[in-house]
Amino acid sequence: MTILLVNDDGFGAPGIEALDKVLSRRGHEVWISAPMRQMSGMSHAMTIGRTLEIRKEGENRYSVDGTPADCVLYAKRYEEGLFPSEPDLVISGINNGYNLATDITYSGTCGAAREAVFCSWKAIAVSAEECDFTRCAEIIADNLSSLYSSLDLESFVNINFPPSFNGEMRLTIPGEVRYADKVRLVEKKGKSLFVEITDVIRTDLQVKGYLNDMEACAMGYASVSSVSVINHGNSAGFERLKGIYL
Repeated sequence: MTILLVNDDGFGAPGIEALDKVLSRRGHEVWISAPMRQMSGMSHAMTIGRTLEIRKEGENRYSVDGTPADCVLYAKRYEEGLFPSEPDLVISGINNGYNLATDITYSGTCGAAREAVFCSWKAIAVSAEECDFTRCAEIIADNLSSLYSSLDLESFVNINFPPSFNGEMRLTIPGEVRYADKVRLVEKKGKSLFVEITDVIRTDLQVKGYLNDMEACAMGYASVSSVSVINHGNSAGFERLKGIYL
């Protein structure tokens, strides 16, 4: 299988290197398109309105002066062809830290996987919270065939490994959290305020209907969730608007 690796931690980060080594050793052809520097929390941000540098780091290996989504988009759209053909699969990660619940929306790792699906490539996002990257990569490789068979072009699979990983994976739904971060004033200078986020306050909300990803990881399982990339409408909100505009 030809696998394109991307991430948000940057080219040469330990997580993507672990995947590269393990998948290559298993006989897969591995390509890399990853940011030149740390790009966590970039969600689906894209670089528009400026020239973007792509640097060749080795055979079918590139670092990109852009976001995780850029790494996928430019691999797909570059007119001269960044890679010799289309990959069979895109794997984003292994991210250093969880991408669970609402954090899926903020995640550059998940943003790259989402962009891959928009580019008509099947995709998996992988994250690990204080769990050995090589062990995680081995488990991804062991399960690659079954995971690949589950993929479509309307969603990506989001996998998270916990610190006390018990060796088992569980199907989950994404959980839900809310943040009430405090923004602290650092300095006033003229008309400008210099501020930073501090004292992150997080509330985990109860999600009913199935085991959610936060619960599974808390129990020591690796969570496996299918995440839609389609912007489904909200039926309740639609009905409220219907009374106004129709």
